[in-house]
Amino acid sequence: MARVLGQVVSAPRDYSPDILEAIPRSEGRSRLSWDAADNVHGGDVWHLYELSWLDEASAPTSFAGVLTIPCQSHATVESKSLKLYLNSLNFHSFETPQQAVQCITNDLSELTGTKVNLSLMLPSDLAQITREPSGTLVDEFSKPCPEHEAQSDRQALLRVGSDIGSDNLLSHCLRSLCPVTGQPDWATLWIHYRGNSLDPGSVSRYISSFRNHQEYHEQCVERIYGDILAATNAQQLIVAAYYQRRGGVDITPWRSLAPLTVPLDRMGRQ
Repeated sequence: MARVLGQVVSAPRDYSPDILEAIPRSEGRSRLSWDAADNVHGGDVWHLYELSWLDEASAPTSFAGVLTIPCQSHATVESKSLKLYLNSLNFHSFETPQQAVQCITNDLSELTGTKVNLSLMLPSDLAQITREPSGTLVDEFSKPCPEHEAQSDRQALLRVGSDIGSDNLLSHCLRSLCPVTGQPDWATLWIHYRGNSLDPGSVSRYISSFRNHQEYHEQCVERIYGDILAATNAQQLIVAAYYQRRGGVDITPWRSLAPLTVPLDRMGRQ
């Protein structure tokens, strides 16, 4: 696992589907206290900013793209391997953009064990999918989070009331670490829930406990989803994390208690 992550790897000059690396979803879910395979819907939205290949006349093209991988897939794709794979197409010729899309989706569907989708757009069209999530900004209730709390039961940090509430919560302070390189990943976290009302200050403290937590993006989101689900006994729950761009790609994992048409949106921050 992680053959290229953390390694110095030159961008391939030839089409290289074998460079793609799968991260089995069971790897992270085995460490959770709930069965993510049966209790979650949604998917991972990857925004791809460096899509380029040669057209039928061997002239360079440039596109942006939105890739979606269902969260029920057997595996997801490791981000550095995805970047390298996409760059391996830079000198490959396709007769049409649709042929390139078919190539990419076939390779990633085989890797993840499910059908993935890729939508192309011109780089100048990214404004059409750029939207800012809204909600109660829990960062305004921020309190110090002692280091030892990151090693304790995070779910216990969440304070709930006996009344049933519904709210959208927002934080720009989600920070976690790559489990291989230890490098920080930053995201805006958005939560919609209906259940036992959450104290915003406790949510801010809970989010702070991830600052030195090492897990992949998708695994962090499923951990947060499960903790909030258990704490609030939610009847409705959606959790999304808009992770900032790295190496020409960003990811927004969406997890929902009910079936969800995953939004393709990105933030300006990404």
